[in-house]
Amino acid sequence: MEQENQNTDTPFDNVISTYTQDQAIEDGILIKVGVLTSGQKVVFTTNLFESGGYDDPVKRIQLIERGIHCLRQPDPEDTDHMKLRVIEKDRIWVVADGNGLTFMRPEDY
Repeated sequence: MEQENQNTDTPFDNVISTYTQDQAIEDGILIKVGVLTSGQKVVFTTNLFESGGYDDPVKRIQLIERGIHCLRQPDPEDTDHMKLRVIEKDRIWVVADGNGLTFMRPEDY
């Protein structure tokens, strides 16, 4: 009896290219605004940073604190690799992943 070939590929076996967080910062897509105690970066999309007035450090720190508070709340959709929280519906999201925290507008995702 012949054994059928089983497809053991995972979605990440055939990656053609990657676009790193550092490249996005270099290209101006992301703006680095801080570093977590873990050494991971805190970044804002340029769209959110500029349109939301987050060049104001007080306003920026308040948003980062809100985002961290939201991320501490458990969610059944969390994975070991990523958490996404809506800080303001249809306006501001935060993603925690292996790179750190990324604050963005939904359309930037």
